[in-house]
Amino acid sequence: MLRWINEGDPRVQFNDSAVEQWHYALRTVDPAVAKQAVLEHVKQHESIQVTPAAISKRSGYIQSSREAGQRAIEPPRNQVKHPMSWRARNPDEWDRLFEAGRAQANEERRIATERRAA
Repeated sequence: MLRWINEGDPRVQFNDSAVEQWHYALRTVDPAVAKQAVLEHVKQHESIQVTPAAISKRSGYIQSSREAGQRAIEPPRNQVKHPMSWRARNPDEWDRLFEAGRAQANEERRIATERRAA
């Protein structure tokens, strides 16, 4: 990774000390996320040298963003229904209202069909 950065920006040194610093700063970062962070840094700050701290920080933002996006598309796990929901407490009333609503909708459709036929 450091060799790739050095090829794009010769101000970033490629020696044993730099390798250790970069390795320490990015030891927990996924390589694809680190590469995206470098590319974003260079795109936004062309005149500012790439540093391990800047890439580590930006990688954290990218990873958080990816995780938030993933959480947004996944349904909640182990969602417990409310134990005192109205339907559970009143199953007979629920069924009565459901059938009343069905009868009302059927009547409205019957009237609309008769109007179209006339």
